[in-house]
Amino acid sequence: MANLSIIGAGAWGSALSIALSDNFDTIYLHTYAEAEIETLKPRHPALSVNYADNVELTFDLSLIQQSQSILVAVPSYGFATTLESIKPFLTSGQPIAWVTKGFDTHQQGFLHESFEAILGSHPSCVISGPSFAFEVASHKPTALTVASTDKNTRDYWAKALHTKTLRAYTNEDIIGVEVGGSVKNILAIAAGIASGLGYGANTQAALITRGLAEMIRFGKSLGANEKTFNGLSGLGDLVLTCSDDLSRNRRFGKELANNQSVEQALNNVGATVEGLNTLELVLSIAKKNQIEMPICEQVYQVTQGIVSPTEAVNHLMSREQVNE
Repeated sequence: MANLSIIGAGAWGSALSIALSDNFDTIYLHTYAEAEIETLKPRHPALSVNYADNVELTFDLSLIQQSQSILVAVPSYGFATTLESIKPFLTSGQPIAWVTKGFDTHQQGFLHESFEAILGSHPSCVISGPSFAFEVASHKPTALTVASTDKNTRDYWAKALHTKTLRAYTNEDIIGVEVGGSVKNILAIAAGIASGLGYGANTQAALITRGLAEMIRFGKSLGANEKTFNGLSGLGDLVLTCSDDLSRNRRFGKELANNQSVEQALNNVGATVEGLNTLELVLSIAKKNQIEMPICEQVYQVTQGIVSPTEAVNHLMSREQVNE
């Protein structure tokens, strides 16, 4: 039993504070703005469960110094600036993990690369896998992946995340886990587009399967282990995000299919759509590495207004036949 600081009081950070409340004496849930503290009580509006008594909403980053470990739960676009803001309060050896998914679009690279650039060799870990915040907060059984090159760090976070309803599996493949957590959001937009157009289970199954092939090609080109994509942070997260409307990326795709502009769709979803934030960078890296990602490419074409959602699907169906 010790204290934990969760940086980011969004739905995901709030859900984890609830799920992990029995594992720590006090959980400091750090908000982006001081005014958020009162508006978040007694629970985050996206969740159905109140904060536990030992969860303390705070804007005071100095409380990090009283925490055994730190969990970063901010959107990818704020990841680097968050690390910079907590850096002055860190103590040596504090394990830091993040549940942020996506790439650092400002630095044009992986989140772990941004972490190393800012915090050097500080113990770090990425947490991913099929998990909706709403279900985690509601104590629905959930499995996660914790990935770090350091065994002690992996083991620490696997133990910290172990509850009656949470189970963590360890992995050394940081790149594979980060790729899975990023690309699946783009593919979920495609699944939402297909759903919004009224296509059925056949289409969804095809999108997931061929999307997984794109994810594997992309990840392997960057040095990931192919086996990672057959696990929780790859196939598991892909199936989850493509199949249920708790996924904001899938909802965003459905809005696009209903002839909403990108701006209107984002407004209707009312939350960060990581797949859109990551899309251009993923395709840029894929082009550089000569990796074909036709589904992701068509999502990009739709978001740019170059083709309609129907035209995008027609294009995918009319591509030259290839060996699976």
